[in-house]
Amino acid sequence: MKHRKLIPALTALIAGVGLTLSGCGSSAIDAADGSKSPSGSPNSMSVRINQAVKTLTYLPLYVAIDQGYFKSENLSVTLDTGGSGSASFSAVLGGSADFSIQDPVFSPKSHMNGGDGVIVAGVMNAPAEYIVGTNSTKLTDNLTALEGKKVIVSPEPDSTWAFMTYLIAKNHLKNVELVNVSIGNELAAVAAGQADYAVVAEPNASKATMEQGLHEVYSFPSDSGWSPYAFSSLTSTKKYVDAHKNETQAVVNAFEKACRYIYDNPDGAVQVGEKEFPDMDKSIVKNAVTHAIEMKAYPEHALVSKEAWKNSMTIQSFIKNVDGLNTKSTSYATNVDASFAETAGKK
Repeated sequence: MKHRKLIPALTALIAGVGLTLSGCGSSAIDAADGSKSPSGSPNSMSVRINQAVKTLTYLPLYVAIDQGYFKSENLSVTLDTGGSGSASFSAVLGGSADFSIQDPVFSPKSHMNGGDGVIVAGVMNAPAEYIVGTNSTKLTDNLTALEGKKVIVSPEPDSTWAFMTYLIAKNHLKNVELVNVSIGNELAAVAAGQADYAVVAEPNASKATMEQGLHEVYSFPSDSGWSPYAFSSLTSTKKYVDAHKNETQAVVNAFEKACRYIYDNPDGAVQVGEKEFPDMDKSIVKNAVTHAIEMKAYPEHALVSKEAWKNSMTIQSFIKNVDGLNTKSTSYATNVDASFAETAGKK
């Protein structure tokens, strides 16, 4: 941003809001066929991962499955879908899952309540939201064009509401009316003339431009100052991680490989997306995945950086979702165990 300093905005409390969802359920991903694991040991390790929802935001997880990266790490994985970020993290706290994938804010919130959440890898590393509208004029260098306009967002404290609330406050914009609609109905509201703009994630951003004749006028991940951003993460508890270092390292290794694959082979990443979302138009999947790669929304490596964490917690603090910035509960040292991702990154 040329004339303002923006600290990145809030990640969604349910990461992937506005994206394609699936119902709850589970599936097993075997590490190896037969009694021998890839490394030759008689038994593979087992882990249970609970994803908040099924969404293109979590593409590194599906790439790790599709490309056999868990298998090559001698892992048998059971994958469940919790239905929400709180449900997935609750599964970890309750012992029915070893890892969860959702907004990383659940880790500091656990520490605020005496818990021991810990983040071991990133799954989405940018604030992957976009402003779309009927007017094609770009807003990046002219945010005052939002003044006097209506903008569709989902209800508080979802990320689209938080992003716009922060954007308005930090740029001293006046008379911007936020119109709350239920998640998934943002584009329909704009099409119906209820507002001038909407804030959406992928694949709705692609649907807006490819199917509904709208224009992307502002990209949070591409505008300077919003990235990197800890948007979605692989989360566990310190108790589990300390007691299962081999399993944790193997899972993070698989995510590191998946992150590299997405950028080394974007066409392959698109194919994984098409396979995982067969009911979605292939052109939408391709555009959504390609768009995310171009924005570097998927992490290039599994490591959650200090900058990405600080950006996320700054906004969480701004909307009073946590007890402040760099508190005992919200510090990087408390919430992120970087050792596994650092080891994976050296391989």
